[in-house]
Amino acid sequence: MKLHQLILNTKYSNMIKRLIDNIAKDKKDHVLLGMMIGYPLMILGSLFDIAFSVDFMFVTGGIVAIILVGLKELIHDWRQGNGTPEFMDFAYSAAPILFPILIG
Repeated sequence: MKLHQLILNTKYSNMIKRLIDNIAKDKKDHVLLGMMIGYPLMILGSLFDIAFSVDFMFVTGGIVAIILVGLKELIHDWRQGNGTPEFMDFAYSAAPILFPILIG
């Protein structure tokens, strides 16, 4: 079976849909937060890497993004009492930032 046939197979698409539906909405929001903070910083880091012929700013942008989502949990949720600070919220925010760093 070819990949596109596998993806279009309703059995697998239903399985993926169930998997995504089982993730809490709050955690999906944290994944999006990590993407919105992390990806622009990593792209900016990549542009610096290209412009200045260095090879560490992409990772630096990712590390800054991970620190920012960690600070969001500490300051916004815990210190200011605007939410419930949870390690898993941080993990879901950091995951989309970590994956490109680990793959790249």
